[in-house]
Amino acid sequence: MAARRYGYSVGNESDPGDPWGRSELSIEADGRVSLRHHFPGPLATRGWTGRVEATMLEALRGALEEAGFPDGPSAPPVAGSGLRRLTVGTAYVALPWHLPAAQAAYAKAFDLLDGVIHELTAGAVAYSTTHTGLVSDINEAPGPSYQ
Repeated sequence: MAARRYGYSVGNESDPGDPWGRSELSIEADGRVSLRHHFPGPLATRGWTGRVEATMLEALRGALEEAGFPDGPSAPPVAGSGLRRLTVGTAYVALPWHLPAAQAAYAKAFDLLDGVIHELTAGAVAYSTTHTGLVSDINEAPGPSYQ
């Protein structure tokens, strides 16, 4: 899988069962990352930027190749389930938040992506992850906040 732009969207700020809201993560081929996060409740949108190392991108590419990206499950997600949406270039897959065991390679990729979000936000978005030290040059980006 050649170096391309990665897009990852997870969550729903309008879902009362989703405590974290919605994250919209972009990772460029050169390692630049940006995150726009829409928190639930009194609607607040925040943004961050940073940089990931080439080793993180290699690990992400490896996990996606192992998963057979963009192939996903043949059955549609269960109604009401949270979704993870991943794009690489123009290829796209949507998977349920809770992945079946058969999707273990996607779980590796999502663990990396969730780790990037967790680090960018300094834990303000506390997705579970086994990774640390993925992001450098972190800055909170200026943006609107809605109360």
